[in-house]
Amino acid sequence: MALTHKLNEKRSQIKETRMERGLDRASHENDELKSENRVLRDEVDRGQDERDRLLDLVTKMERALEKKGKKRKRGRKVAFLGLGGLAAWAFGTQSGRQQVNRAKERMMNDPRLQDMQRNASGAVNGAMSKGAEAMNKGAEAMNKSADALDKGPGSGS
Repeated sequence: MALTHKLNEKRSQIKETRMERGLDRASHENDELKSENRVLRDEVDRGQDERDRLLDLVTKMERALEKKGKKRKRGRKVAFLGLGGLAAWAFGTQSGRQQVNRAKERMMNDPRLQDMQRNASGAVNGAMSKGAEAMNKGAEAMNKSADALDKGPGSGS
């Protein structure tokens, strides 16, 4: 009976040790995830701050344009500023670069783009061969006319 009691106690101790280790691991993972979450939240906040700053600049530019009374080409200027802000976000922040890379990968893997590339290279090759043929015909015509001039009435041969 004492042996059974000792075995049960030992089993309980082993279970408790395993549970404590699992709890320690879970606590450690929790701390790591909290840290990663903080980093990601900070990055998102920086991106939002940058976006807000760019929107403020666009708004200031719009107000300045309205004050000057220049309404001609205003839409073009605002679109240009918007595209400039978008480009600044896309290439100035890590998340923007990631979005650009994802879009580039999707586009490069698109079968329609691959078909267009094949068709374009075929068209370029065809145009190059036609151009080469035309050059050869032109060179032959020049040679014939040069030969005709050499054999002409004033050649003395």
